[in-house]
Amino acid sequence: MKSTLLLKNILTTFLGIFLSLVVIEIMLRILGYTPWHYDKSNNPSIYRFDNELGWISKSGKFSMSISKSNKDIFEMTIENDSSRKVYGNPAENKILFLGGSFTQGWGVNDNETFANYVQKNFKNYQIKNFGQGGYGSVQSYLLLKRLYNEGAKPKLVVYSFIDHHEYRNVARGEWLRLLLKYSNSGHETSPRVPFATIGKNNVTNFHKPVGYPMFPLRESLSLVNFLEFNYAKITTKRRKKMQKEVLRKLLLEMKKISDNKNSVFLFVNLKSEISEHENFLINQRINYVDCNIKLSEDTLLDGDYHPNVKAHKLYSRCITSYLKRNNLLF
Repeated sequence: MKSTLLLKNILTTFLGIFLSLVVIEIMLRILGYTPWHYDKSNNPSIYRFDNELGWISKSGKFSMSISKSNKDIFEMTIENDSSRKVYGNPAENKILFLGGSFTQGWGVNDNETFANYVQKNFKNYQIKNFGQGGYGSVQSYLLLKRLYNEGAKPKLVVYSFIDHHEYRNVARGEWLRLLLKYSNSGHETSPRVPFATIGKNNVTNFHKPVGYPMFPLRESLSLVNFLEFNYAKITTKRRKKMQKEVLRKLLLEMKKISDNKNSVFLFVNLKSEISEHENFLINQRINYVDCNIKLSEDTLLDGDYHPNVKAHKLYSRCITSYLKRNNLLF
């Protein structure tokens, strides 16, 4: 008798939980929530997993479409060292470009990136474009350290910045979600991001790559997608307060290791309000140039938020003018 009553209570409890979940699922869908879905893309995989950096470009020549709404094809050639092809002759003196997809040149051909246009003005130097789609300052710094450890001896290191790098540097939940959503466009595996935080005594702590949470039944239930989103948001929220300080710490580290290797370090602002960092850059004697241009229909790729060929030419003119004006390479 007692066992029958216990079984009845258990079944009643499970039925109540099940019906509650069904009601929650229905309400979430009414409110516009959906199960998880990936943004489908026909682009080939151009990034391979990297234990330290999260991902890095694979060597090869790739034909890529710009976006879902813009099917125009551009050609991307990745060299054996994971840099994007720049048309210049080999030279002893090297210039390294670091940054994200703006630097790598998403949506434009190899000969249309601002790194390639800058190369035309400095024929006695060889530019290596190590811009990687999705990178922030943390990954650019870690890649720079790796290149130095592998024997790189550049005369100049150029780090190109956009404001979204601050989000990436601390692996904000929104960024992890966006990366996973579009991971079918170029990634072999689910993206994982290394990040940095400010710890005790103002020390910069570097953390191993992390990814967006992936709970069971996420592609079937809106509730699971809802829980993933809020879990990622809550667990990464405290890092938001650190992101500006993290950026500044990383700039100091990039300058420090460049100075130690007798390289000149240059911070290039492509898209942000430089005024909030300007006093810091001046006080820390970090070379910088503000190349922020208005990104509009005239300077953006159709159906995409990346700069078009016109914008790359403007970036190139700005960087070239600064280098010549300040004699950084002479």
